Amino acid sequence: MTGRDKSLALGVLKLPLTLEAYLSTVELHQRQSVEELFQAAFAEAQAVQFQDLWERRDFAATFWVLLISGINQTEEMDIAIALLTWKHFFAKDSAMLLCIQSSERREFKCATAKFGAVNCPSLFLSDSPEMEEFIEIKPDLLFALQNSKGALQRFLTRIHQMLENGGELDSVRASLWSEQFWAGIKVVYSEVKSIVGTSVRANADFKP
Repeated sequence: MTGRDKSLALGVLKLPLTLEAYLSTVELHQRQSVEELFQAAFAEAQAVQFQDLWERRDFAATFWVLLISGINQTEEMDIAIALLTWKHFFAKDSAMLLCIQSSERREFKCATAKFGAVNCPSLFLSDSPEMEEFIEIKPDLLFALQNSKGALQRFLTRIHQMLENGGELDSVRASLWSEQFWAGIKVVYSEVKSIVGTSVRANADFKP
């Protein structure tokens, strides 16, 4: 990439007027190099690290990230509201939850850099704020749980309790393929088994 290409790529960041005024005094042959340095510095300052998305994390046992298309998607918003209600009234400070819509460009880009390309809505859960290991719950399973009265809340609560009581993420992964887990949240396993097979992804090697 040439210096000009880099300048154009970074050009989406608007320089403050004071810096624009300063650059106007710089010799033309030096301006491009100086401007690139300023642009690179601003880009680095505005970059979002994944762990910085959390406001606090000291008391939390579980960490959840819901990625949605936008507030105009009614079914997705129903899931977001269900998660926010569960966190506020049930899990409280023992769980951290982020709901990020695609229009929140920096945060959404940061999340997809961590998790990869997604179909919305997608829910990611982990037992650490860095989420180096995580489980992804894809749209089909989320919609199925939301459409069964109380199932999504019970699903969240069961997983949260497992991790809060010292369970490992691997044990949660394994439980999602067990009839006992689904019976515990009043969902018939045979009705969701095929959905689970295509709607649950882990970022580590795991075989049910």
